[in-house]
Amino acid sequence: MIELVVTSFPFVLRVFYLRWKGMPITLYNVHYALVLWVILALIVFFAVFYYYPKSFTGIVPFRSVPVVAENGGTVTEVFVEGGDHVKVGDPLFNIENSTELAKVDQAKRKIDEVHSAMEAALLDVETAEAKLDAANSGLKQARMTLDDHEELKSRASAAYQPSKLERATTQRDTSIAEVKSAKAQLAAAKVQAHSILPAQLASAQSALNQAEIDLDKTEVRSFVNGTVEQVTLHKGSRAAQAAMSPAMVIIPDRSLAESSRIVAGFSQVSHTELYEGMAAEIACESNFNISMANTVLPARITRIQDMISSGQMAPSGRLMEPGERVKRGQVVAHLDLIHPEHQELLVPGSGCIVQAYTTDLKGSMEGSFTAHVIAALGVIKAVGLRIKAWLGLASGIGIAGSSH
Repeated sequence: MIELVVTSFPFVLRVFYLRWKGMPITLYNVHYALVLWVILALIVFFAVFYYYPKSFTGIVPFRSVPVVAENGGTVTEVFVEGGDHVKVGDPLFNIENSTELAKVDQAKRKIDEVHSAMEAALLDVETAEAKLDAANSGLKQARMTLDDHEELKSRASAAYQPSKLERATTQRDTSIAEVKSAKAQLAAAKVQAHSILPAQLASAQSALNQAEIDLDKTEVRSFVNGTVEQVTLHKGSRAAQAAMSPAMVIIPDRSLAESSRIVAGFSQVSHTELYEGMAAEIACESNFNISMANTVLPARITRIQDMISSGQMAPSGRLMEPGERVKRGQVVAHLDLIHPEHQELLVPGSGCIVQAYTTDLKGSMEGSFTAHVIAALGVIKAVGLRIKAWLGLASGIGIAGSSH
C-alpha cells in the first residue's frame, strides 16, 4: 500500500496537468501515467521486499529448567511457592529419607568398628613385638649355654656331661623356632593393622560417602538462580523422576547478553541479503501501546545460523525423500538491541516483528545513485512496521503476516 502511494506521483502530476489545461480526465489521457505508476510500483515493491527482509517469527528466547527428584519418594516438605526467587543451593523440597538415614547410621557404625579393630590390631603388633624380643632373648641365652657346653667338651673337662649338651642343643633349636613363630605373628599383626584394616576403613568410608550422597538426594536443591513457577508438589504427594512430569520449573535469570537477544526466522530468499551487523528494528507484541512509545526498538544482527533446520537428515531404517520435508525451513538470525536501557522492555517469550534494513550495499552498486535510492527506500518499511504495530494493537490480533 505504501509503495503505491509513494510511486503515484506520475499519475498525480498528470491529473494536475490536465486540470490546469482544462482537459477532461479520461483513461486515455492518463494511461501513460498509469503504466509508469505500475512500473515504478513494481520496481519499488520488489526492491523494498528484496533488500529489506522482514520476519514475523521473531521471539525473545528464554530457558526453563525442569526440576525432578533424583530418587522417587513421598514429599515431606516443600520450601518454595510459585513466583519465589531462588539461588544456587537453595532447598526446594524434601523426600522421605528414613531408609537413607539408616544407611548413613549403619555406615558410621561400621567405621567405628573398623577404628576399634585398628586399635586392637596395633596392640597385637606391640604384643607380637614383645614376644619376638622375648624369643630373641631366649635364643641368645640358649646359644650361650650351648657354647659353654661345647667348650667344656672341647677341653675334656670333668664338668662336661653329654646329656646337658644335648639339652642345650634342643633348647637352642626350640628358641630358633620360637623366634620364627614370633616373627610370623608380628608380620601378620602388621598386615592386619597396616593393610587389611585400612582397606576396610576406606571401604567403610566409601559406603558412608555413598549413603550421604543418597541422603543428600532426598533434599532437592536449585542448580541455577531463577524464579520458581508451576509448583505441582505438596506434602504427601509422590515426587516423580521423569523430566516429562517435573515437580516445578525454574526460569533462570538471564545474563546481560541474553536479556537483549532476539531470534528471528527469515525466508530463504532473504539469505543473500542478510549479513552480520545489519541494522534492524523490532516490535514485540508485549510492547505494543497506543502512543507507540518504546514499541519499535533498534537492533542489529549479530549472528546468522549457517544451516537450515528442515534440511537435516534423521537416521532411520529407510531412505528419506527430501520431498517429505513439506515445510520449508527459515534462515535463523540472532539480534541484539543497540541500546542497553531497552533490555528491561523485552518480555521473555514475546513474539516480535523484525524488520531488517540494507544500509551498506556491496558489489557493483556500491556507492552508486541506485544504492542511495535503495537505502532511502528503507523509510517505507520503517513506516510500514509502525503501521503494522498500531493495527495489531487496534485490532487486538497482535502480529499477523507471513514470512515476508
